[in-house]
Amino acid sequence: MLHRLLPTLLIIAVITTVVLNFQSIRREIVYKLHISGDPTTSCCSAEEALKSNGNFNENATTAIFDNQVVNYPKTSLSVAFQQAIAESQNTNTQVLGTTTADGAEKWIDVNLTTEQLTAYEGNKVVMQFPISSGKWGPTPEGTFNIWSKTRSQSMIGGSQELGTYYNLPNVPDNMFFFSGFALHGAYWHNNFGHPMSHGCVNEPLANAHQIFEWAGPIVPPGQNAVRATPENPGTRVVIHS
Repeated sequence: MLHRLLPTLLIIAVITTVVLNFQSIRREIVYKLHISGDPTTSCCSAEEALKSNGNFNENATTAIFDNQVVNYPKTSLSVAFQQAIAESQNTNTQVLGTTTADGAEKWIDVNLTTEQLTAYEGNKVVMQFPISSGKWGPTPEGTFNIWSKTRSQSMIGGSQELGTYYNLPNVPDNMFFFSGFALHGAYWHNNFGHPMSHGCVNEPLANAHQIFEWAGPIVPPGQNAVRATPENPGTRVVIHS
């Protein structure tokens, strides 16, 4: 009797699995076929970056990524934020910015094929780590300069229908290089080395903080956001396949 029911049970199991994983399967199909239809073209808009003061939002309690609630390490993010502020009070700004003390240019190379970021001082490699570039929307290629930085940033976008909705409070160490596209830390996944974003460049948290403090423009003490100026320029960023 059982062997007669087995095909039916297998069909039910397959249907149940498909239903339970429908959004995940759909996300992967539309991504591979490049027909996602997701209207989000960057992690947030340039307007949102402009109006942000970079302050930490202590009222945020939940983070959502791909329509699912994810681990939101509020306490550790808050501690890191406060430590960064304290560090900025004691930093020698003469060794920061877009050049080193001996005049070598600081610049950032992002390779979308290898999903790797390399930071240089002249021809010397000073940092190198895996990143996650655009999956639901492409990361723009070209040569840019960081035009704005925020220590903390709310990012909301994606599509609930397509299963790509995200609502991520207190995204750390944001360096906007083109419109609303930024290099920033990511606490909602650990899949670095593979595309995971809506066009931004996701970085491991420790690396994101290190390069944020290294690159220009310099965030003045007492502030958590800054825009690049001729006197406080942004670091060059080269993004390519």
